[in-house]
Amino acid sequence: MDRDTLLPAGFSDKIFPKSQKNSLVIEKIINFFLNYGYLRISPPLIEFEETLLNQGPGLALKNNSFRLMDPISKKMMAVRSDMTTQISRISSKRLAHYPRPLRLSYSGEVLRVNPSGLKLERQIAQVGAEIIGDITCDLEIEIISIGLKVLKNIDVGDLTLDLNYQDLRLSFLKDLYEMPDKEFLINAIEKKDVNYLKSNNFPNKNNILNIIEASGQFTDKNEFLEKLNKENKNNKYLHHLLKVSSSMQQIFQGISIVIDPLEKSTFDYHYGLTFTIFSQSLNNSIAKGGTYKTINQEDATGISLYVDLLGEMKKIFLEKDKVLVEQNDFKNAENLIEQGYQVIFFKNLDNDILNYAKSMNCKYLFKNKKLIQV
Repeated sequence: MDRDTLLPAGFSDKIFPKSQKNSLVIEKIINFFLNYGYLRISPPLIEFEETLLNQGPGLALKNNSFRLMDPISKKMMAVRSDMTTQISRISSKRLAHYPRPLRLSYSGEVLRVNPSGLKLERQIAQVGAEIIGDITCDLEIEIISIGLKVLKNIDVGDLTLDLNYQDLRLSFLKDLYEMPDKEFLINAIEKKDVNYLKSNNFPNKNNILNIIEASGQFTDKNEFLEKLNKENKNNKYLHHLLKVSSSMQQIFQGISIVIDPLEKSTFDYHYGLTFTIFSQSLNNSIAKGGTYKTINQEDATGISLYVDLLGEMKKIFLEKDKVLVEQNDFKNAENLIEQGYQVIFFKNLDNDILNYAKSMNCKYLFKNKKLIQV
């Protein structure tokens, strides 16, 4: 690659047709949210560092955000690495007077110092929805259902819903952080290394082992409860998790649901129910979200969808048949567009343009008021 076209690691040009697919995906998702009363907002790409990163969800995003100096104010600014922190600010300040629950949707580019997981891109398109207010179990079910429904609406199949609960995880692990070998123990819990855990003594051992052995594919609430010991049966966080799981099973019959209460969330600012949606057909996680606190300590829950992955779905964008039309013949061009064709202007159709038509993947040319197949 030429030096003058070389881009930094994690950044790339998105060209047709992927760029077109991504745009269509975003608009489909946003319009779907709008039908359910989620109002679209559009925050700026850059904010003052003290505003973006020093409160609410922004505190957890400091180390993954690009900074630069504003030449006008001489103050440090930060580029957003996640739009949720901006939703937190807007809902807490600009829209504080709006009735709750407040439903918002958004889309935009975010920049990250470090890529997420196996994804190497550091600039990604983020689209999502948030509910702000007194977050109940019903509202958590709503945001997950909206996410699953919008994915089905754009023909994403083979979905798996992975549910966990951050307060539940922390309640089990809080005493482990005082242990000298805490890193090995927590790593073993995350990897579900039952043999290692059984051979070591640590706080809450029996309850943690019981949860690990009960975790996995969710089939029935009563069946899951039967696997729990007496203390775990009374855990309010587990009952919350099971209520959401049962509701999702009823709304989306046949969907695969996995319960993993001790899984660590990659979103550090969440405290309550968190979730990840996977697609077997895309072989990756395509959406995630959960419950958190805004900058004024108001409850909120939301979902973010990975547009770049969704843009790879074949059914998202079907190319139209292309037609060569005489340069600036807008009257006939508009008629053809209304009929579902894509128009490409070309000067002087009387010349031998067969090679050009093929190079542009044109199926027809419009000549003498009729379509002629190339």
